[in-house]
Amino acid sequence: MAGLAEKVSEFVTGNDFDKLPPDVVPAAKAAFLDCVGVALAGSEEESARICGALARQESRAAEATVIGQGFRTSATLAALCNGTSAHALDFDHSYLMGQPTAGLIPAVLTMGEATEASGRDVLAAYVAGFEVVSRLARSMPQLSTHGHWHATSSFGTVGAAACCARLAGLDAGATRNALGIAASMASGMVWNFATMTKPLHSGLAAQNGVLAARLAGQGFTSSPAALEEGKGVFDCFGRGLECDASPFETLGRSFDLTGIGISVKPYPCGGLTHSAVDAVLELRQEGLRPDQVDSMRVGVTSQVFDRILNALPSNGIESKFSMPYILARALVDGALVLDTFTDEAAADPTVRRIAENIVMELDTGLVETADGARPADVAVRLKDGGELRRRVDHSRGRPEKPLTPAELREKFDTCAARALDAEQVGQVAELIGGLEGLDSIRELCEMLAGSERF
Repeated sequence: MAGLAEKVSEFVTGNDFDKLPPDVVPAAKAAFLDCVGVALAGSEEESARICGALARQESRAAEATVIGQGFRTSATLAALCNGTSAHALDFDHSYLMGQPTAGLIPAVLTMGEATEASGRDVLAAYVAGFEVVSRLARSMPQLSTHGHWHATSSFGTVGAAACCARLAGLDAGATRNALGIAASMASGMVWNFATMTKPLHSGLAAQNGVLAARLAGQGFTSSPAALEEGKGVFDCFGRGLECDASPFETLGRSFDLTGIGISVKPYPCGGLTHSAVDAVLELRQEGLRPDQVDSMRVGVTSQVFDRILNALPSNGIESKFSMPYILARALVDGALVLDTFTDEAAADPTVRRIAENIVMELDTGLVETADGARPADVAVRLKDGGELRRRVDHSRGRPEKPLTPAELREKFDTCAARALDAEQVGQVAELIGGLEGLDSIRELCEMLAGSERF
């Protein structure tokens, strides 16, 4: 229904008490009376008691670091903040299903700090969560493309719960409960891309993972069928889609983290655009200049066409997902950096004039591969009547074209310098490099705090 959101918003904002029909108010009050009465009675039940016990602990706790903001808070709130931060720039590495680590590592750091975990335990917990997420992604490969769930959140929540259950020392039964609890917390729509809610998805995944593990650790229960094939996650999230749980058969015997590998982003924008970015940068390196370009067409796969904006951005967040703006910037600047995607940069009139002549088109001949590669075909029409063309099948940073160790370290240094001084940046890198040797990750987490800046 066209205009549904506007219609709903108008109703909500205009629904004053004085406009309510006479019979609605008594009905609403009856609903209040019933709900509050039941809640009072329910407050004595075990499920409510466990939630209350956790709430008391949270209100007294300053148990985990909020990365880069110079303070500590409860584990669940720290996980929410840190998971959101990890995905806020859309610069975090990707995988088959999106960006799994943006929720997992914040959950691991937060829960690990709260439990005084060692570096070895933190690494083992992350790997466990990653492998669970990977198997889910491989079992339902169409979940993000046709199901429209943002797997960073939907699968990431379950993976984060696996990480946190491992760090909480839960036994197999309690871990199963944590995974089942997390399955009911899982959420996230792709339609919230190009807004603040996209990074919130990874924040919620991290927070939900911590909360699910803590609830399970207190005896909270869930269905044992929550992760069973044909039921639970598979039936709920994969409804109508092809699902096959066979990837779980090799869990613990092979590791997707190295067998398939992650893709480290060289550009701080939507990864779905990166093949096209590489094509434009290659043409620019070969001599193409902005003043030569009359227009540009970029053919993309169906997933890219559905998820990426084919219009000029209105702000910095949207600019990370605007194909015309991103390619215009690549053509003009020859690079895409953090400052490329500010509100001010997105308003640059020179870049916007070029972007107005860049169009993204669905190319049915381009197909996303099973390992997540998304080819792009860029055609540039020159003002002198000529044409340049470049197709890129595998973007930079993917396992086929990995960044060098020097490029990885430069990316870390550039990003970390936004919240830490140069000495701290080096110290954090050294601690992560020797993570398996840390008896407790608290020193690392405390250093990640930076100073209070907001």
